[in-house]
Amino acid sequence: MPEELMFPSVGTDFEKQSIIELNGVQLLVQQTDNSQYEIIRLMSSDPQHYLDSQLCPGQKITMSFSIN
Repeated sequence: MPEELMFPSVGTDFEKQSIIELNGVQLLVQQTDNSQYEIIRLMSSDPQHYLDSQLCPGQKITMSFSIN
């Protein structure tokens, strides 16, 4: 039986996710509050990025946007 039938995903599950770059590292994050995001996954192949405690999955980050 295909995994998609056993564990169907809803499209709205992924609407709050986006890929951002923080300090030169690409991250998959999910919005939890207005400006709060939770790190879901590191998109890097550099082992040093995985040792950085600020980039661990589950960490919350606050983002602000500015328009120039």
